[in-house]
Amino acid sequence: MAKFGAIYLSLETTDNPIEEVEKVASILVKAGHLFTVRFHRETPWIQLYVDEPETVVSYAKQVAKIFPNTQILGLAAYTVSDSVSFCYLKGEKIIRLLQSGFIKERQWEIIEGEKQPWEDEIFSQLTLEIGTMGMVSYHIQQIGVSLNLPGFGIPRTGEPWTKEIIN
Repeated sequence: MAKFGAIYLSLETTDNPIEEVEKVASILVKAGHLFTVRFHRETPWIQLYVDEPETVVSYAKQVAKIFPNTQILGLAAYTVSDSVSFCYLKGEKIIRLLQSGFIKERQWEIIEGEKQPWEDEIFSQLTLEIGTMGMVSYHIQQIGVSLNLPGFGIPRTGEPWTKEIIN
C-alpha cells in the first residue's frame, strides 16, 4: 500500500444493507461527493474510498454533517512517508482524531478527543504527546483489522465487494 484513504459509515440497519448502500451513494452524489462506495456483507460498515489521504479528515467532517446520527471513521496513510491519520466522528462532534507525519515525518501532530479501547494494545510502545514519535502505516492496518473494517482483509484477496458503486 503506497497510499490509502477511506471513510467508513456505520450501517443504520442490517435488514436491507444493499438498499442502504445505494441510498448513501445517492445522498452523497446529491451533496456533490463522488466517492466510490463499497460494502461487504461481513462487516457493519460502508466504505467511501478517498483518492488523496490528506483529505480524509476534512471529507469525514463533511460526511458526518450529512449523516449526523451515524458513526464515521476515517483512516489515511502514505506508507512512503508514514503520514497517517485516524478520525472518529458523530455528527459535528470529534470523538477521536489522531494524526502524525503530515507536517513532520513520524511525529504526533494532532491528538484530540477520547482515548479509544483499542489504543493501549495498538499504541503500546508510543507516548501520545504532540511532537513525540507518532503512529505509522502499520498502526493504520492494525486499527482497520481490530475494528473489522472492509478493506483490511475483508473482502479476502480476489473476492469481490458485495456492492460497489463507482461515482
